[in-house]
Amino acid sequence: MSNLFSLTPARYGITLLALFLLFATQPHPLATAFMLHLLLAVGVLPLLFAAMIYFTPVLTRSASPAPWLHTLPLLALVAALLAVAALWQWPWLLALAIPLALLSTALLFYWMWQQARRALGGPHPGLRWYQAALLLFMAALLLIALIAVWPEQWLLWRSLHRHLNLFGFVGLSAIGTLQVLLPTVGAYPDPKAGQRLHQDLPYALLATLLLVLGGAWGIPLSAAGVAIWFWLLVRMLLPLQGHWRPLVSGNSSPLLLLGAVGGFAVTLASTLWQEGQVALPLFFALFLLPLLSGALAHLLPLWWWPGLPTPRRALAQQRLGEGAAWRLALCWLSALAITFVSDWGIGLLVLPLLWPLAQILVLALTKES
Repeated sequence: MSNLFSLTPARYGITLLALFLLFATQPHPLATAFMLHLLLAVGVLPLLFAAMIYFTPVLTRSASPAPWLHTLPLLALVAALLAVAALWQWPWLLALAIPLALLSTALLFYWMWQQARRALGGPHPGLRWYQAALLLFMAALLLIALIAVWPEQWLLWRSLHRHLNLFGFVGLSAIGTLQVLLPTVGAYPDPKAGQRLHQDLPYALLATLLLVLGGAWGIPLSAAGVAIWFWLLVRMLLPLQGHWRPLVSGNSSPLLLLGAVGGFAVTLASTLWQEGQVALPLFFALFLLPLLSGALAHLLPLWWWPGLPTPRRALAQQRLGEGAAWRLALCWLSALAITFVSDWGIGLLVLPLLWPLAQILVLALTKES
């Protein structure tokens, strides 16, 4: 029997859920760079690296990755821990964190490039979204390095760094994956997904660049970026025509993933009333948590019981997605409470976090019959 915690994406996904729970139980976590980077750098960064390593062989129709590639998420995690320690007490550690993060990212990008060159008939267009996300992440890292040589502009560098990470690195990675994952999980046809991914990437990059610049230089740029992203999201959801009812009425992972798409749209729109800045409570509560919960609900059982579908795996996917409607409702309530009342609203995320963690623990302790 395979060990759930030996599977790299699963291990980092569970770690992110646990960090999210820690984040939600802290007083005023949104006010400290330490807590924000604990969740985003230590939690999200290695998970995205691990997910890219997992999906790249699928997108390039190639063999499983070499064992050394699984050290790259670990290197990214070490870099993230150094960055968090720098924000906490030892700023000089950034001199180690940034080069290490750049190295792990560059190695991952180079491996993807090699796999794309070797792919018969060319790689799936979704791979280009991952590569673009990695390039934007490297740009975000270099912007932080500029603080050392141009410290009087640190507010500008921080804004550009944040938007490149949230809308560029995380946004492109997530939306690129959802264009393939959502039809799979929702069991509806989307034969033009590959063509759409190929056509839409330049527009997604333009929209992200406009949002990045809008965060520093004004609402009109942000509004243009939001409009383009909304158009891309509508294109992604058009194949759902005639398939809405079972997904919306169902209480499972497809509803969580649809909720994440809606949460991403609301997060994008938040730049219009936040003077170009992203509303972090909306990003975390409405986008990141539903995305993580929905993706893990479908993927964890696949990693736990690989091979052909089995009733046990289907049951595990169903249980991990149960309560999707009320979990989304609590996410929205939390976002509204944080936005209009106080940071205490982040605590409302504890319940939708405890449910998947408890179910994952049950799965981990379950033995094959």
